[in-house]
Amino acid sequence: MRAMRNRTWGIVVAVLGAGGWAAGCGSTSGPSIQQACADVAAARCNQRSTCTALAGSSAAGASLGRVYGDMATCVQRETLACQNGLTAPQTGNSPTEVEACVKAFPTYSCADFFDNNPPADCAITGARANGATCTFGGQCGSGFCQGAKTSVCGACADPPADGTDCSDSACGHNQRCVNADNTCESVVSLNGACDGTHPCDSGLACVGSTATTMGTCQNGGSMIGVACGNGAATTACDNSLGLYCAGPSGSKTCMPIVLVGDGMPCGLLPDGSRTDCLAGDCYTATGIATGSAVGTCKASVRENAANPACDLALGPGCLAPARCVVTGGGGTAGTCIVPVATMCGQ
Repeated sequence: MRAMRNRTWGIVVAVLGAGGWAAGCGSTSGPSIQQACADVAAARCNQRSTCTALAGSSAAGASLGRVYGDMATCVQRETLACQNGLTAPQTGNSPTEVEACVKAFPTYSCADFFDNNPPADCAITGARANGATCTFGGQCGSGFCQGAKTSVCGACADPPADGTDCSDSACGHNQRCVNADNTCESVVSLNGACDGTHPCDSGLACVGSTATTMGTCQNGGSMIGVACGNGAATTACDNSLGLYCAGPSGSKTCMPIVLVGDGMPCGLLPDGSRTDCLAGDCYTATGIATGSAVGTCKASVRENAANPACDLALGPGCLAPARCVVTGGGGTAGTCIVPVATMCGQ
């Protein structure tokens, strides 16, 4: 399947704060928390959808489907994340700051959106020094809350360097948490060298990578029917748009990946078709499916589900802004919890 998902959490952009670059509390004047959060949620969900939608299509973008399933769910969950961030103590954000960020969205490129590289008006920092307890990055002077990916409570710290373990922390600007070794790695630009631990930037595909040879990041085909994998100028398809390279040797073209629901087979299926998961992830018996592996979709779990259990390695994951909070013992099993700063006694 994929080396990583375009989640920004997984969803760690400045204004919302899923444990990385986050938002926080604000003034009592100006726009209300409810209005500001509704506005930024709509802006983020529209950006996520339009940046990963096929040209000329009225369907929601691939990333929106993969992460949230539909627009209404995206807006509801992003609003919740924003509201929780804006009640956190000693944060640098406010409803007024959030509205300023919304106004900056027209300058926000798709690559920067998925690279967690927001406009200046969206890059919020707080009052807490490194080492202080945090729930959201917006409480920290560094803008980064370490250890908050699998816990409600983290600690303010400097943003992670390449090679830093991302099992329990988000990654920083222009980085991805890659599944191959669970480390933060900088994205690779056009024509740069790539492999399973050197991920291409959004919209690019790693072409020619083998077990012993690095490939090259190239523009992926962005339209259904574009030639791919045949020695043509475009030799790969843009997976961020929900496309993959399919067909018999010598006549391969970019085709749409079908999003399927909980319990359905996913990955590169025996008939040559490729499916991915709607509001979830694809897992094998040993972990998240990558490459040509076939797995089973596990839908992301809400915190108020009848069974809110999650597993960091084997799935299911949690529907953002819920986090899979590990229950102890050094394992990967946990419970989906929506973080609120007061849970840490702040």
